[in-house]
Amino acid sequence: MTSYGFVHLEFGNRHRDRSLEVLGKLRAQLARQGDRVDLVIVDNAKSTAVEAYRDAAFDAGTVVAGDNSNREFSGWDKGISAVLARGDEPDVWIFSNDTIALNHAWSDQRIARYGGEIEKLGLHPGPWLFGEINDFPRSTMTPLGPLLEWVATYCFAMNNTLRRSLATLSPGNALLDSLVHDGFEPGRGVFRDSVGEAYVDFVSAWLINDTGDDSKQRKFKWSHEWHKATVLSSDNFDDLRMKARCCLSESMLSVRARQLGADIRSPYDARNAREHIRRSWHFISDKLWEKFLMRRLRLARTS
Repeated sequence: MTSYGFVHLEFGNRHRDRSLEVLGKLRAQLARQGDRVDLVIVDNAKSTAVEAYRDAAFDAGTVVAGDNSNREFSGWDKGISAVLARGDEPDVWIFSNDTIALNHAWSDQRIARYGGEIEKLGLHPGPWLFGEINDFPRSTMTPLGPLLEWVATYCFAMNNTLRRSLATLSPGNALLDSLVHDGFEPGRGVFRDSVGEAYVDFVSAWLINDTGDDSKQRKFKWSHEWHKATVLSSDNFDDLRMKARCCLSESMLSVRARQLGADIRSPYDARNAREHIRRSWHFISDKLWEKFLMRRLRLARTS
C-alpha cells in the first residue's frame, strides 16, 4: 500500500478544471486498490475559508487559502501543512501549479510515463526528487552552491524522506529578500551583486527582454521566454522581483535536494544505448504533442 499527497497551487479557480483533469489521470496511473490519496488545492488568491472538493478522480479533496509571500513555493508549504493536519504523511508527494494547464499540455502517453516513473521511485527508500529536468549551458553557481541542472517545478514529485529533510519547499523569504533588490533604480537589475553573474545573466535572459530580439534566448538555449518578459521598469519591477525569487527557489530546491543526498530523476533518463534511443523518442513525441495540444487549446479559447 502506498499513500500519495497531491498539492496543487492556483491563483483563483479559473484553470482548476483543466489542471485537475491532468492530475486526475495521473492519479489513475498511480493509485491501486487500498492506496490512500489526499488532494489539497491551495488557492493563493484566497485569504480565508476551507471548502471541500470532489470530482470523479478525487473523492476527498480540500481547497485551502494560500500564502502568496513566495508565490507557489509558500503556497505549496501551506498545502503540505494542510495534508499533514489530516493524518499521516504520504509516502509520495506530487506538487503542481496551474501552469500545467496554461503553458503545458500532456498527452495520455506522457501522463503514463510520469506515473510509471513515480510508481517505480515510490519503492526507493532513499531521498529522491522527480520531474522534467532543465540544464544550464555550463555549471552555474547559485546562492546555495553549484548546479548543472534543475527540476522544473510546474509538476514534480518527491518522497517523504526528502520532504522531511527539506522541511519547507520555500528557502525562506529572508534569504530570498537578501538576493534581490527592494526597489527599482535605472540601470540596475533585479538581483543583488551577491548572486553570481552567470546565474543572473541566465535567469535575466528569460525574465527580461531588453534587446527587442531573441539573441539572449539563443545564447542561453531558451526556446521561449517568460510570457511577461519585457524591459525592466518601475512599473513591472515588483512583479519581476517576485518572479526572480521564484526562479531562485526553483533552482535552489534542486541544490538543496542534492545536498541532502537525493537522487534526481526524470521520465526521460536512460543508462544504455537502447534506452537512450527509446527515451529520446519519448521526449520528442511528448514535446510535439504538447505543441499540438497547446495550439488546439489556444484555438478553443479564441473561438
